[in-house]
Amino acid sequence: MKRMQDKESMTWLSWAIVAGIACWGGLVKYLVDIKQSKVAWSVGGAISQMTISAFAGVIGGMIAYENGFSIIMICATSGMSGSMGYVTLAYFWERITGVKSANQ
Repeated sequence: MKRMQDKESMTWLSWAIVAGIACWGGLVKYLVDIKQSKVAWSVGGAISQMTISAFAGVIGGMIAYENGFSIIMICATSGMSGSMGYVTLAYFWERITGVKSANQ
């Protein structure tokens, strides 16, 4: 796996792309939930899912970045983290603090 040569090479545009991929992952998750009849379509629900996904995906992207992953792997990690949304946040919370989330 090719690693990023210069850790400072991630620009604001790169992070915007990472956030966009995370949002896309959230939209995909929302559409899958609709198809599986877990939720009904609503604009507010889609925006809410995409907001949570953007946050989770950027956090996942930051962790990948700090581990020296290539830009492709950073984007892939961001998309997967965004698609998983709250599950990703709960996982990171437990790994960092050692405390299980009360909502699990």
